Amino acid sequence: MTDVDAMIAEAERKQPPNEKLPPGEWAKKHLFNNWYNTVITVVMAAVIIGLAGGAIRWVLTTDFAIIRKSLRLFMIGQFPREELTRLWVSFLLMAVTLGFTSGATAHNSYEDALEKDLPARKESWLDLFRRFWAIVFVLIFFASFARTLPPYLGLAAVFATVVITRELGWRITRAVRDRAAFIGTGIGIASFLALAGTGGLGRWAYALLFAAWATFELGRRDVRSDNVGTLIRIAVAVVAGGVAFFIVDALDIDGFGWDRWGGLHLNIFVTVVGLGLGLPFGILLAMGRRSELPIIKAASVLFIEFVRGVPLISLLLFSNLMLGLFFPLGSDLPSELTLAMIVIMGFSAAYIAEIVRGGLQSVPKGQIEAAQASGLSPGAVQRLVVLPQALRNVIPAMVGQFISLFKDTSLLSIIGVLEFLNVSAVANAQTEFIGKGLAVVTYPFVALGFWAFAYTMSKESRRLETKLGVGIR
Repeated sequence: MTDVDAMIAEAERKQPPNEKLPPGEWAKKHLFNNWYNTVITVVMAAVIIGLAGGAIRWVLTTDFAIIRKSLRLFMIGQFPREELTRLWVSFLLMAVTLGFTSGATAHNSYEDALEKDLPARKESWLDLFRRFWAIVFVLIFFASFARTLPPYLGLAAVFATVVITRELGWRITRAVRDRAAFIGTGIGIASFLALAGTGGLGRWAYALLFAAWATFELGRRDVRSDNVGTLIRIAVAVVAGGVAFFIVDALDIDGFGWDRWGGLHLNIFVTVVGLGLGLPFGILLAMGRRSELPIIKAASVLFIEFVRGVPLISLLLFSNLMLGLFFPLGSDLPSELTLAMIVIMGFSAAYIAEIVRGGLQSVPKGQIEAAQASGLSPGAVQRLVVLPQALRNVIPAMVGQFISLFKDTSLLSIIGVLEFLNVSAVANAQTEFIGKGLAVVTYPFVALGFWAFAYTMSKESRRLETKLGVGIR
């Protein structure tokens, strides 16, 4: 046994045993083991019962007519009613993405654990429900306010699609599962194109996806690792991205840009785009801040410190009033929401950069020197040795930033965007509800939606920390 294995074994030995006690014995051991714990348990139980009783009475005695009338506004904003079919197609494609990718990833993890003689088992549907019960419960609760049948049928179809495609992702071959991330991302972009059409961001998204896929495929083959090999990879990536760009552009499918989106759907979309673009940009900024090239380091430090020193609300106002001045004269300016998303991406990247920088500093210098001594190039050292450990060490802080960004999307109301929180004010301003003080109904409804997604992200973060042994090995 090596010294590292001995350290891991010692750390795991010191962890408290994962014992399973009957409910009565567990309560006696943890809640009623002495007199002051007994008092605290009784008092807290009384408080919880009182709050739960008050919440139940409030739900049973409150008239939710304002929620029923404004439900579509809360969920999708002012998306055209006659085009709702596009929306359901988009939701189903996103369900395919989630189900297929999660099934393939779970099977890969299962096989990897078996190869390493680690405990492994296939998650049951009950296990999955325990992981995502908050989102499932909230979606069903929101749908219960619908006054027509299609929302119920659509939600059932989305859940069924996740179940079927997850089983499909589990059963496909290993070669396909290894490419599940690219396949899932492609279907996810198709979900976006079903709404927004093939112009704008969709073309660039597919171009980047195919460029990354081509680079991945070359990396799996015996391609020269010298400068010529690097040039080959770059050339193939550019060609693949260009072909994808022009193919998607040639489809010329009309759509409804995100300026006509709203509600909870828009909050989730802005969060996904902000994180999807902010994470790689933040990693580059973190590495740039540690660079030995003065220009790159100075530019990274300037961007990070400036953005982190300014509130997001002021950056959103800047995007609405001044960011358009930086575009060339005579060019078509992006929409207000597009400019705001650029700012959100930069804001997210700056905070992620500092989180990742802390992770980079946590990697022992000896490991970097050992990787260099083994003949790895500087890029390979960062990609294979440093970044995997750094990102693993900062999972709690990273997920905290993700949750914070999701909640910060409510600030889009400052620039007049009809996001989830802003819908509450709009609903209360309707003629039949104005002056009735129904904010006590709409704001808890909005808070429940934000809580469900934030709680699930936090719970998944703890699960991932446990799985990767963060703080243990």
